[in-house]
Amino acid sequence: MARNPTAALIVTLASAALAGCSNFQPLSSGTEDPCATLHNIVTDYPTGFADYRGSSSNFNSVTIYRAKEQLIKGHCEIWAWGNGDSAYTCTVSAPDKAVAETLHARAANELSECLGPEWQSEQGVRERDGQPAGEVTRFTSGQASAPAVSLHRVEDHRRHSVYLYIGTGARSPQQTD
Repeated sequence: MARNPTAALIVTLASAALAGCSNFQPLSSGTEDPCATLHNIVTDYPTGFADYRGSSSNFNSVTIYRAKEQLIKGHCEIWAWGNGDSAYTCTVSAPDKAVAETLHARAANELSECLGPEWQSEQGVRERDGQPAGEVTRFTSGQASAPAVSLHRVEDHRRHSVYLYIGTGARSPQQTD
């Protein structure tokens, strides 16, 4: 039986989160084959993720769509800005820094395995106001049409989260906020 790395990612996220806090909501994938879904989302990037847009909420400069297929059930959406830029994102809050660090490390490994050898990863530090504010793992591909893909662990005072970003490099979250 072939290993499904993104399914393992979801199980990893759930088990790490549950180990850190009994009140943390279990995470599950919203698709049968999360790795295939990830590849399809990356492939659909040039259309602004049109095939994955569900119901929407409109704001002045952005429309936020609920993702039809969710890599992490209940945690993914598509942001579409007025200039045509789009991003598929999934965000999970963590109860503390240790859980967020574990989620990020394991998710980065699983994403790397799922994306495959044509994608390279690079680690970085996020900063806010000149102070460390988490970490980022960026994935790059040699394909010109490929989107920016990054996994972030964000520290915002006492709040911690991990999020996946797939979208235009122009809006890709930078190492500094």
